[in-house]
Amino acid sequence: MHIIAGIIAIISAIAIWQWRIQRTAQAARELEGVARTAANLPRRFAFKRKSGRRGLSLIDDPREAATLMMVEIARAGGDISVPSREAIEDIVKAEFQLGDEDAHALISYAQWVLRDAPMADAVVRRMSKFLIETDTIGPKEIVDLDGMLVAVSEADGLPNVDQLGLLQTFRNVTGVQT
Repeated sequence: MHIIAGIIAIISAIAIWQWRIQRTAQAARELEGVARTAANLPRRFAFKRKSGRRGLSLIDDPREAATLMMVEIARAGGDISVPSREAIEDIVKAEFQLGDEDAHALISYAQWVLRDAPMADAVVRRMSKFLIETDTIGPKEIVDLDGMLVAVSEADGLPNVDQLGLLQTFRNVTGVQT
């Protein structure tokens, strides 16, 4: 009888410890969720701040403007091809030091903004003016962006007439000499 009581006590102790470990693991998962939510707060607040605006007036970051122009050049004359999208993703990750998820989100955001945008030429002209008027972008970055835009236009081979026209618009507004 003492042996049975001992076995029941051991099983009870194991069950209690297992329950405590599960509760601790659940608390750790909840804490991780809270940490993720806190990490996304700046992005959420930025979205709320922008939510009253539409279209190109949403753009207030040079990286967003550059991505917008890359997407516009990629879709000039048709839909964005797989090589063009990959070229944009590679450039965004390398030049803006973004991870896969953030790069994908930035490109998707650019496509979302462009859904109701005016003509491609007007978009490139407006974003080019925005970039040269911002204090954080200098002449070197403008020339680097020209190279990025050329790389996107050449992702499918030789650039088409529409892409060349958008590149020329960018160069005329920014003063880049080729």
